[in-house]
Amino acid sequence: MLIELSIILFIISFLSVSLQIPYWIKYFIKIGKTGIDIHKENKPHIPEMGGVSIIITASILGIILYVFTKDLKYLAIIGAAIIGGIIGLLDDLIDLGGKLKPILTLLTSIPILALGLYYPRPALPFIPSTQLTILYPILIPIGMAVASNAVNMLDVINGATPLLLIPIFLALIAISLIFGNISVLPIATLILGSLIAFYIFNKYPAKIFMGNCGDFYLGAFLGAIAIVFSLEVAVLVAMFPYIMNGFYALSSVGRLFERKEIKDKPVIFRNNLLNASLNKQAPMTLLRIIVAKGPLTEKQAATILFILSCTSSILAVVTEFLTKVKLI
Repeated sequence: MLIELSIILFIISFLSVSLQIPYWIKYFIKIGKTGIDIHKENKPHIPEMGGVSIIITASILGIILYVFTKDLKYLAIIGAAIIGGIIGLLDDLIDLGGKLKPILTLLTSIPILALGLYYPRPALPFIPSTQLTILYPILIPIGMAVASNAVNMLDVINGATPLLLIPIFLALIAISLIFGNISVLPIATLILGSLIAFYIFNKYPAKIFMGNCGDFYLGAFLGAIAIVFSLEVAVLVAMFPYIMNGFYALSSVGRLFERKEIKDKPVIFRNNLLNASLNKQAPMTLLRIIVAKGPLTEKQAATILFILSCTSSILAVVTEFLTKVKLI
């Protein structure tokens, strides 16, 4: 039953976002809610906050999924994602700043903690169970905040968010089917349909941006799936590109920061190519590392991000297999 339901949710999700985006493009242009696409020669103004289409679609379908199955895990995931989406929406509208925003994303853990939908004994490769009964609830808000902010930090070129997240959710679907954790399937396919539809409009050259609302919603969505379905290690491995980017960026700057605060950009657009900045004061990011060997087009850089995500997502499936292995 869940397999058939998953297919239906995927189709509805894909169609819903596909039909909404043209409206949101016109609406955001009309109200002047646009951002400059800095990696284009003519610096076009592109509608922002396109993630609203995913928030509306995934939230409604997620609630319907909960009503249909009565599984509180789905409600916790949607609740966490909605909180993330609201935080991102506020940031899009009034700019919360680089310090307040990460703190607020700790709140995305509330539905999970309130409903007690976590298992404080995560499995590690070759180790079927660990004892984190006291520490685990403390780590949940941190993990949710990290996931939410990580997705937002790497949304730096056209198509980045869907290209990085599509392989991750495909890996979750594979894990669900291979290892019998079938409850993951409908919630993962639901968001996959939205991401694929959004990519059609967000790929190079982008007709609409995701916006912080979409990035924080999706990051919280992914983090919540990892926790409530005990897939922490697999998701952690799948998010390796995000982890690399966050580690390099924060360690090079030495503090939490907002992209708008950085005067010395890590990547410079010149001659229709992305060039790594030679300024030592510029943050070290994953994109800067990718173009360090030589300038690339935006499409080439996006392809590399996609390949990195595919690789880490495949490793996530392997990691989940290793957590199922019992040492003799």
